[in-house]
Amino acid sequence: MEQTKKSTFKLLFYLKKNELKKNGNAPIMARITIDGTAKTLGTKLEINPNNWDLKYGRVEGKSAVALNINQKLDNIRGRIDKIYEDMQKHEGFATAQKVKLSFLGVGVMDDAILKVFNDQNQDFKRLVEKEERSQSTYNKYITVYNHLTNFIKERYHRADMAFRELTTDFIREFDFYLRYDLQSAHNTVWVYTMPVLSLAELAIKKGLIRDNPFQDYEINMQETDRGCRFRRN
Repeated sequence: MEQTKKSTFKLLFYLKKNELKKNGNAPIMARITIDGTAKTLGTKLEINPNNWDLKYGRVEGKSAVALNINQKLDNIRGRIDKIYEDMQKHEGFATAQKVKLSFLGVGVMDDAILKVFNDQNQDFKRLVEKEERSQSTYNKYITVYNHLTNFIKERYHRADMAFRELTTDFIREFDFYLRYDLQSAHNTVWVYTMPVLSLAELAIKKGLIRDNPFQDYEINMQETDRGCRFRRN
């Protein structure tokens, strides 16, 4: 009987010595290799090549600089490891390119929340042009999309996020962002969170995620309700 082949996964940090900066430092790169296919990405970190441990892919010594950079490299490794493991668990496979794009949070991911939201808005716009949907509703969706884009950029320092990264904390923090950062009234928060909740349900239908990350979040239109309620199992 043929056994299922488990993919091979490796992450290596190395220096890009052919592009030294004026201060003599070299950019630290990350190489993701899955099943023999490699993709590289920049870590936005740099170090003097003389202080780099080639064998272990880390900065040598225990100086403040070494400890700081090594901690950041550990964080990057942790994030990439989790992305890979989640892909294997939820999708059954992972590629170096998919892991790279997910880590970068770029909008070309098919399973990214802003990517899916934008696609939905474009479809809705065509219905508006056919006078099958209202312009005012479309305007609302665009407003929510812009708020969500700014929220992800400010809170997560990302251009986009995969649906599998979303948790109840995400929608709770978005609620807080609307309510306090943007000073939105309660009913406005209700209006702006509804499309995001619908996106999660759409992601389940598309097979992008298995469970609704926002299932414990609850909000209603009552003006007397000062905050969001959470259902407890």
